[in-house]
Amino acid sequence: MILQSKGVTSHVERLGAGEQVLLLHGWGPSSVTLEKHLLPLGRSLQKNHEVTMLEFPGHGSSGMPGDQWGVEQYAEWTLSLMDQLAMRQPVIIAHSFGGRVALWLAARHPERVKVLVLTGCAGLRSKPGIQSTVRSYLFKFGRLGLDAMALVPKLKSKRQAWLDALRREFSSDDYMATPALLRGSFSRIVSQDLRPLLKDIPHQTLLVWGEEDSATPLWMGKVMKKELQNARLLVYQGDDHWAYNNQLPRYVTACESFLEEVDAT
Repeated sequence: MILQSKGVTSHVERLGAGEQVLLLHGWGPSSVTLEKHLLPLGRSLQKNHEVTMLEFPGHGSSGMPGDQWGVEQYAEWTLSLMDQLAMRQPVIIAHSFGGRVALWLAARHPERVKVLVLTGCAGLRSKPGIQSTVRSYLFKFGRLGLDAMALVPKLKSKRQAWLDALRREFSSDDYMATPALLRGSFSRIVSQDLRPLLKDIPHQTLLVWGEEDSATPLWMGKVMKKELQNARLLVYQGDDHWAYNNQLPRYVTACESFLEEVDAT
């Protein structure tokens, strides 16, 4: 179905019946879609749950977000859809960027979340190393140099092409893979460190991580286990950022067992 939320045309799918479960996917405007990354999991959970899947703005069939949305704006978009769909307090199962949104909702709107299942959850920032710091300064100095060169009339028309080349040299693959209209949002999102929120999240939380995850390394899962009030960590040996999809039957069993345990307490 297509709904409107925060001025954005929003793709939503719903399956099954029973306890409400909300699925949130990761970031990847050029490749991540509801159908590819949520539907297999949704179908596996629909026997015992009413499963709602949201496609974030800028992804798949959903429209583009407003100017430079951060995690808060994506979370408020999600909350608006939850209201429209009468989802008072669902279980939230989220991957990667979807985990950022889930953490924000759990910390800022704890009454709207029952429990969390987070896999390869993004949201923590490591201290930049010397190499990344140097690259950041080189990019800033290069951009200042281009701004100065643009003051010369004969060079002004070439500034944008040179700036694009500079970005290709110094930007991450994820940034370059993000459509131009979403790059402001991407930069804002990855610069947000959600670690201060962890201490404020009381919900029972299952963390599932691939041991070889390079997008959201395992140290992030270990920090979340330590700093969330009520979390446990399940590690899939030898797997990566997509462990939940790579080992879907195992992941579904872990989710179902966790939710049965929560309901029994």
